[in-house]
Amino acid sequence: MTTPRTGTTAPLGYAATADAAGDLDDFVGLSAALTGIDGDQLRPALDTYGTAQAYLDLTRRNEGATLQALLAAYRSAQGKLPPQVATVILEQSGDAVACLARSVMLLWYLAAWYDPAKLPALRSGPPAFVPFTIVSGNAYTQSWVWSVGQTHPMGYSEWAFGYWHKDPPPLTAFIGTGGGKPK
Repeated sequence: MTTPRTGTTAPLGYAATADAAGDLDDFVGLSAALTGIDGDQLRPALDTYGTAQAYLDLTRRNEGATLQALLAAYRSAQGKLPPQVATVILEQSGDAVACLARSVMLLWYLAAWYDPAKLPALRSGPPAFVPFTIVSGNAYTQSWVWSVGQTHPMGYSEWAFGYWHKDPPPLTAFIGTGGGKPK
């Protein structure tokens, strides 16, 4: 039996569980190493969307056993620099773990779940269509592709009126340590 973790905000449809709480910090650290986005940005102190927990729960539901292998690979690479951690996971941990790591990266950047089993087909070039599932409307508007591109999704912006008259903030304001998403 799992119990809700006190103090966790999870979007509707996602249950924050005690067993997920033990892996959440490692999942965020792993995600930071894979995406190049600071962990404090992926899981801010005030996380109104509960994205990190939602993504962990989604990954656990879809790829539970492989997720444990991915987290084990991350834990074994502790003490290395983030790019070295990413190299260990993507190049030395086996195909299933590497494909799940790529799905996690796509999840953070695009707010879409790509089946890791379908990703090896991309090695020979892009197929006509790779099936995916958008996680949620909130996840889509908060996906990191917008911040890294220093823009926002069409029809949605948290920026103040008239923002287009100024140059965008530097990329470090979006993904670097302590920068936070600009308003």
